[in-house]
Amino acid sequence: MIHGLPEMIAARVLNSIPVGLGIAALIWFGLKAFHKQGSGVRFAIWFLTLLGIAAVPFAPSLQNSSSVSLHTGLTLPARWAAAIVGVWGASLVLIAVRFGFGIWNLWKIKRDASAVEISELPSEAQSALAEFRADRQVRVSRSTRLRVPAAIGFWKPTVLLPDWALTELSDQDLTAVLLHELAHLRRRDDWTNLAGKMLGAMFFFHPAVWFVQRRLELEREMACDELVLAKTGNRHAYAECLVSLAERSFARRGVAMAQAIIGHAESTAIRLTRILSPGQARPHSHAGAVPFASGVLALCVFLAPGAPKVIAFEHAAPVRPAVAPQLAKATPDELLPATKIDASFLPDRKKTPAVKGHTTSSKSVVARKTQKPASAVLARETVPETASASRTQYVLVMQTQVDGNGELRTKFCVWKLTLREADNQAIRAQIVMSSL
Repeated sequence: MIHGLPEMIAARVLNSIPVGLGIAALIWFGLKAFHKQGSGVRFAIWFLTLLGIAAVPFAPSLQNSSSVSLHTGLTLPARWAAAIVGVWGASLVLIAVRFGFGIWNLWKIKRDASAVEISELPSEAQSALAEFRADRQVRVSRSTRLRVPAAIGFWKPTVLLPDWALTELSDQDLTAVLLHELAHLRRRDDWTNLAGKMLGAMFFFHPAVWFVQRRLELEREMACDELVLAKTGNRHAYAECLVSLAERSFARRGVAMAQAIIGHAESTAIRLTRILSPGQARPHSHAGAVPFASGVLALCVFLAPGAPKVIAFEHAAPVRPAVAPQLAKATPDELLPATKIDASFLPDRKKTPAVKGHTTSSKSVVARKTQKPASAVLARETVPETASASRTQYVLVMQTQVDGNGELRTKFCVWKLTLREADNQAIRAQIVMSSL
């Protein structure tokens, strides 16, 4: 795994939670202040909000790591980041399996459903179905495995009706139900619902995503209610249809679904209030709020990386480079040992005139290394009577070692050597080799 990647992923995901809550609160207050929008417009704004919240962890940071760390509220060990990322990944796999199983089960219901002949539908429903098929082909089927009507879209959209709907509902109520399900397909709710479910599965731990998903479910249904009312114009009849449909579907759910029944009853009550409200907005009223909300959300996502960080993770120790075991455990002296040579040199002598017929022998000075006999080095200086000029040279000694963090560190040492020109070539190579 890339060094530092778990810490970055965990920090970005966790720090996106307060930012997402702030974005959701901003949109909620904005829609409360300007409450004249239609449900279709509010649904579009909430859907863009969900996309913005999901984009916060992936927004590029405009600050360096040092400036961000100054605003950190809580610093956790690096091993926690790996655990968080691991749990998140495992949860995503389980949710994906469950999600895939749900889609497969829905496909089985759609496959086993039997087609409904258009002649079995009321005349108003037949005309509405023919109008819809001019833009998008749709199939109407019946199933014994469904409790409530449903619209299954994607590439082959189908309106599924439970058996009891065709036998127990009046022609007016059946037409309203069919118009409602066709409105879902007209609005492409099949695709937006799939995208919302996928983002909800990815950010299953995010409170802002939970809140936005509940708003999307409510606004989606109310947007379809507005389209039905725009077609029929009978508010009271449509409200009675919803009540009758809710009673029949709740009775078939059983006591085990009591909590879900309460949730659906609450949303149905909100829908009935909006349906019977005299100041009901049009389906596409105040559509100009969508571009404005898009700009606000884009600005929030752009500024999100600069928000104060609530959680940060310590950087894990860097991985040691792949070196030989004996090199990693070696001491500096074992890596590149420095050998000291004790040598002495005769000072320069002044040039004296030679005596005719007399020869002066040369003196020798021996510098021997006594630490190890095998490493003994001889540095011999021959000083003739006629000595040449001395010469100064510099030798660079380099020592490399591996520290406790696995980093290579190099030390440099410069030697100053003063050698006679005549002896330079003779002992230069031995002194340099022994020094290193």
